[in-house]
Amino acid sequence: MGSRHWLYFGGFVVSGILLVGVGLMALFDALSVLSGGATYSEEVLLLAMLGAAAEWVVIGLVLGLLALVFLAATVVSVLRDKSLPRSDRLVSIVERLEREYPILRQFDVSERVEPTTEDRRQELKEQYVAGDISEAEFEREMQRLLDDDDAADAQSRSGTHTSIEIDADEHRN
Repeated sequence: MGSRHWLYFGGFVVSGILLVGVGLMALFDALSVLSGGATYSEEVLLLAMLGAAAEWVVIGLVLGLLALVFLAATVVSVLRDKSLPRSDRLVSIVERLEREYPILRQFDVSERVEPTTEDRRQELKEQYVAGDISEAEFEREMQRLLDDDDAADAQSRSGTHTSIEIDADEHRN
């Protein structure tokens, strides 16, 4: 997957270099109006310079847009593969942002940053080993995690079972 990042970034660099080259060509074409020997007023001179470099300006705009697309693709590609930290505090922040800006819900970030049961177990073990919690508290919290996990499994099984029953009912009708 790293090669895709480099491909997008390479596209950004190449289009940026081409953009600089096109800008220099536009500048040379615009300045060539001055060497033509004709005299212009300030407004007419500016229009003549812009007219001489018009094709370079259009190419520059297209290359600039292409560079922005490659940059955005690079950033999105890196962020998609980046492992997001999981914490309850981060979940509350992301959920608040999703409530404020509903369009963010389509990215399911709150689900991606919510700690899994295994993450919570590991954190409990680390707290116990560090002496931050007692053995009784460790066992109580571990049991709570097991109960929550069992409840989630039962809920997912009943939801699947219900959808199977609904499908069977639809076929009968």
